[in-house]
Amino acid sequence: MRVLFTTWSSGGHLAPMVPLARAFLAAGHQVRVAVPSGCAAAVAHAGLLPVPVGTLPKASGAAGAVPRRIGSWPADWPVRPAGLGAEQRGMLRALGDKQVRIAEAMAQGLVAFARCWQPGLVVHDASAYAGTVAAAVLGVPAVGQLWGSAAVLRLDRQDLHGPPLPGYARLMRRYGVDPAHEPDLWLDPCPPSLALPSPARRMAVRFVPDEQGVPDEQGGPDKQEAPHGQGGAALRVCAAWDDAGGPPGAVGAALRHAEERGAEVVAWSGPAATAGAGARARGAAGPPYRLPAGCRAVLHQGGGMAVVAAAAAGVPQLVVAPRPEQQLNGARLALAGAGRLVPADASPARLSAELSALLERPSYAAAARELRAEVLSMPGPDEAVTRLVSPAQAVHAP
Repeated sequence: MRVLFTTWSSGGHLAPMVPLARAFLAAGHQVRVAVPSGCAAAVAHAGLLPVPVGTLPKASGAAGAVPRRIGSWPADWPVRPAGLGAEQRGMLRALGDKQVRIAEAMAQGLVAFARCWQPGLVVHDASAYAGTVAAAVLGVPAVGQLWGSAAVLRLDRQDLHGPPLPGYARLMRRYGVDPAHEPDLWLDPCPPSLALPSPARRMAVRFVPDEQGVPDEQGGPDKQEAPHGQGGAALRVCAAWDDAGGPPGAVGAALRHAEERGAEVVAWSGPAATAGAGARARGAAGPPYRLPAGCRAVLHQGGGMAVVAAAAAGVPQLVVAPRPEQQLNGARLALAGAGRLVPADASPARLSAELSALLERPSYAAAARELRAEVLSMPGPDEAVTRLVSPAQAVHAP
């Protein structure tokens, strides 16, 4: 079978697709990954065949329409959007409109390639609406690939649960597709205990963050608990920050304080890390989103893939969240007892205290180990492939 993957961004949007794409290849299927031209190199680096389709519009980067200061959002805002204020709802609509603009830039090239190549299945990043369009035009199943968010975020909808955004509806109609058309299935790497309820039909698929596409049974929780720091360090703290400008000064100060208390601070290369500003952060080479050995706590912004990867490693997480979805992920981790959530403007003293708590209280490590066991119990990419191509066509099953 021919399987067409598509996303608009590398990094945290491409990463959850790579293990599944490799599993399709290993099972003898043909795979192509359609992306904007600027993402083609990342696809090729992952060992997959890219198909350039369009160019991202200006100002479509990760920050996009999100202002610098967003305040605190309710811990369960995706399932209770009516409780959001007008400014918060406006922000969600702006984010949805941004994704529509990206889909508009990709749709023509994606549909043209799909018509030529004739895939039997389209797997698209949940925010790559052009994938829904292409699958509907061809009349083949569409599967949405989530990236580890605690919620199935429908930013293409007004107020998350309402009718489609006007721009999304126009895009669909332009290609003769009913705006109500939905993906047949959502592939979800989020551990079930972190996920919020959703009417969307989800299939759990374990994210495998190592190069071989198989779980790392040698780096399990027992190994994670042993100190592997250099220079006799008793503790290893991993840190990452996605924003190009680097982490706030308070984060750097908290990491320096951890070093002064004997911890080794290591930059986590998974989420495009620029971590450890001001601390003696050492780059950690290795497969994307795989934590370095011996990590006892990880500090990051709360992106979905970072949360999932740290959960798979069984490591407590300190989430310093500047965006609504990251706040959501951090809140779910805190509820599970496997992490802590602090606002992006937290003081160095608070960040230091929260990080110390993760390292010193056994309950966090125990909850993180439980979360890892849950991740490892999820079906792997090879099992997902079997279900997706079975005669019963799992994507169409009730």
